[in-house]
Amino acid sequence: MSERIDVLHVDDDPSVLDLAEAYFDRELESVSVTTVTEPSAALDRLAESSFDCLVSDYDMPGMNGLEFFEAVREDHQHVPFVLYTGKGSEEIASRALNAGVTGYFQKGGPEQLQRLANRVEQAADEYQTKQAANRYSTVLTALGYPIYVVDETGTFEYVNEAFAELTGYDREEIIGSKPGLMKDRDAVIEAENRLGTILSSDGPDVQRFPVDIHPKEGDPIPCRDHMAVLPYEGEEFEGSVGILRDVSEEAARRDELETKQRALDEAPVGITITDPEQPDNPMTYVNDRFVEMTGYDREEAVGVNCRFLQGPETDEAAISELRDAIEAEESTSVELLNYRKDGTPFWNRVSVAPIREDDDGPATGWVGFQEDVTEFKEREEALRRQNERLDEFAGIVSHDLRNPLNVAQGRVDLARTETGNDHLDAASDALGRMETIVEHTLALAREGRSVGETEPVSVAEVATESWEAVDTGDAALDITAERSVSADPSRLRNLFENLIHNSIEHGSTETAPETAAGSLDGSTVSTESAPSVTVRIGDLEDGFYLADDGPGIPDGIRDGLFEPGESGAESGTGFGLAIVKEIANAHGWTVHATDSETGGARFEIRGVDRPRLAID
Repeated sequence: MSERIDVLHVDDDPSVLDLAEAYFDRELESVSVTTVTEPSAALDRLAESSFDCLVSDYDMPGMNGLEFFEAVREDHQHVPFVLYTGKGSEEIASRALNAGVTGYFQKGGPEQLQRLANRVEQAADEYQTKQAANRYSTVLTALGYPIYVVDETGTFEYVNEAFAELTGYDREEIIGSKPGLMKDRDAVIEAENRLGTILSSDGPDVQRFPVDIHPKEGDPIPCRDHMAVLPYEGEEFEGSVGILRDVSEEAARRDELETKQRALDEAPVGITITDPEQPDNPMTYVNDRFVEMTGYDREEAVGVNCRFLQGPETDEAAISELRDAIEAEESTSVELLNYRKDGTPFWNRVSVAPIREDDDGPATGWVGFQEDVTEFKEREEALRRQNERLDEFAGIVSHDLRNPLNVAQGRVDLARTETGNDHLDAASDALGRMETIVEHTLALAREGRSVGETEPVSVAEVATESWEAVDTGDAALDITAERSVSADPSRLRNLFENLIHNSIEHGSTETAPETAAGSLDGSTVSTESAPSVTVRIGDLEDGFYLADDGPGIPDGIRDGLFEPGESGAESGTGFGLAIVKEIANAHGWTVHATDSETGGARFEIRGVDRPRLAID
């Protein structure tokens, strides 16, 4: 044996103790012998230390060998106990064996001592093996892993309750059956091949491999099999033993991680992850879009700080803002002029956020999002130039046209007063109409600007304010809208004013007859008039609408309804709905005209953003 044997020998004759210890040292490979001359002292030693075998004399003062055996068994039921006595008799031997001692020997010469040593070694070996098995069994039970033993014919010889619970079969159903009961054919062949490698002379002692267990009911369970062979000597294989691990959650987590990894790799924006615990906070991950956007491959980007994308025209103020946020461990977003590997500049909207293991903990990493906004910046610059041209145009219209018109209007008024010529009335009306066209042209130019800052605006409140600003006569307003939108309040008010004016102008074609209620004596007590047109304003899933119950949109102007100069009324300039379209476009919305439920006109504004919630 390679493991040391601890022996406790009790005998009231010290010379016997010394002689036996000498033989134990000679005959046994590794042994430690503790000797005592009194049973009571031996019980004390047992309370203090553990032993692999006890050897005891029979005839001792105060307590004989069998009485000592009974005392030992009260607390140490499984420790081997060998009775070695000089007072041998068949009666004592019979009593000893019936009591359950491990061995019985009479004291004698060298041959008897050699037999005693051999029996002690054998008993200690069995005891240690059983102790080890019990420990392993306790550990496996505590772990709760499914365990199986298959004999040399491939038949289940043993399974524990955890194995039965995993498969859904009773232990009685499993023991005596083949693994094909809960495995498909390919899995059985795989296990046999794995077993073959263990049995080969140069193979591993243990094989670990995935296997799907098909339970009695339900879907297959992904597991990992840890297989080894049972101990055997020579070429007589006795079977295999295995432990299964249910890796369903592990597989689910792996699939989830793979999905997230794939989402990161294939995201339409550049994604980077950095490690602030390393010197200079280098990038530890970059996705495909980052590589595509910057021209740097992963080997060039991973391991360095992302400042290598900066160049001579990169705004230092934006860099400072980004640096301050990282030092404060706060999220931020900036727009930087970065440079690709080939030196080409591009505008990069960089957003960074700290990664924390818990809400209050320090940043253990940083995630960054890079979005190429070059086209957006170019459009923004184009819009800026367009707005400048519109300002120039408005200035020309306001100064170079209005001044001559004002002079002409004044002269016509003077001439009309002095001469009373009726023809001058028509000329004055024409000049007034030209003034209106100039105002609407200026409005159209102003509303064509892109919208800058927006704020949350209540559709109902703005619509009510707009209604009060328009001469609506006896028209009626019905508002069911409840939503708020992100908009420029003044321009949204102008949009509603033009739509309301359009409904009043084109919807009030007829006035409903009055209705009177008479008293008993025939006199009239009240008179009411139905509204000439009713305007309704309500919510859409992605916007809002304005509808009326007027005559609707004439077919002749439907296609060009939002074009400047198109009007269905003789007094109209045709700029109102064109302005509505420009305001909608400036917000990034769309406007569409259709028929209302009552046959009137309905204007739907869609693509409208709801206000974003403020984040503390």
